Amino acid sequence: MSIASILTIGLLAINGVLLDGVVATVDNEPILMSDLREEIAPFLADLQSQGASAQQIQQEMEKALQKALDRYIERLLLYRKAVNEGLQVDEKEIDERVNKIKKRYGSPEEFNRLLAESGEMISEFRERIKQQLIALSYALKKRKEFEKEITISEPDIAKYYNEHIEEFQNPQRTKVRRIFLSAPKEAEERAKVKERILEIFDRLKQGADFGSIAENESQGPEADKAGLIGWVSQGDLVPELEQVIEKISVGEISEPIETEWGFHILKVEERQGNDKLSYEQARIFIEPKLKEQYINERYQKWLNEIKKGANIRIFL
Repeated sequence: MSIASILTIGLLAINGVLLDGVVATVDNEPILMSDLREEIAPFLADLQSQGASAQQIQQEMEKALQKALDRYIERLLLYRKAVNEGLQVDEKEIDERVNKIKKRYGSPEEFNRLLAESGEMISEFRERIKQQLIALSYALKKRKEFEKEITISEPDIAKYYNEHIEEFQNPQRTKVRRIFLSAPKEAEERAKVKERILEIFDRLKQGADFGSIAENESQGPEADKAGLIGWVSQGDLVPELEQVIEKISVGEISEPIETEWGFHILKVEERQGNDKLSYEQARIFIEPKLKEQYINERYQKWLNEIKKGANIRIFL
C-alpha cells in the first residue's frame, strides 16, 4: 500500500470523509489538510519502511497530524519574522535537505512516484523545504541571542548539584566470571551434578585456573570466554546470584550456589562505582545543562508571545 493511500485511510478514519479543507488559519492565512499530509509523509514513510501495518500507521495518524499542525503554525510565524528581517538560505542547503529526504524513500523513482501521488510538484516541495530551513535558521538565531543573556553563577551550579545529587551517583557494577552446570529436577541426577560441582570447587581451592575450568567444563553461554559474564549491575542476575556477589570480595571465589537451573560458582574480578562525582567533576556538566534549560524556557516564552500576537484559529 502506498503512503498516499495510507494517508487517505488515516484522514477517513479521523474525519469521516476525505476533505482537503482548511484546518487552521494564521492571520487569515489558511493551513490546509494537504499541507499537514505532506508534513507527515516522511514520518509515515519511516513507519512503513520499519514494517508497520496500515492499521498501526492509522493509529499514529491523529497524534502525528496534531503535532504537524503545531509545528506548521510555529514555522509559519518564524518564517514571517525571518523574511521581515531579510534572512535567506543558500540553494545548496535546500539541495542537501531534499536529498536527505529522498534517501528515506529507497530510490529517487519511489520518491517521485509518491510525490506525484500526493499532488505536490517538486518546485512546491522545494519551496516548503526552503521555508522550513529559513524558519529553523531564524529559531537558531533567536536561541543564540537568548544564550548571550544568561550567565550561570557558581551558586546556581552549587544549588543544582545539591538538589540533584542522585544524578551524579555512579551505581556499583561488578565484573563476574561463572562456572555453571545444568541440573535436572530429578533428585538422583541432581545429586550427581552437585557432587561434580563440589569436585570442581575443590580443584579451584587448590589453585586451579578458573578460566580454564570454565572453558572446559562450564555449560553456561559464557564458557567460551573463560566464563566471563562481564559487568553486571543490580537486577542483571537472579537474586540468588546477586546476594552472593554482594558478599564476596574482589578476587574471591564463591562456594557452589544452587538455583532451579543448576549449580553456579562465581568469581568477582573487579568492582566499580558506588561513589559520586565531586562538585568539581559535576560542574562541567551542570553549567551547559542550566544554560540549555534557560534558553529553552526563554525561547518558548518568546514563541508563546508571538502566538498570542497572531490571530490563530484551529478547526482540526
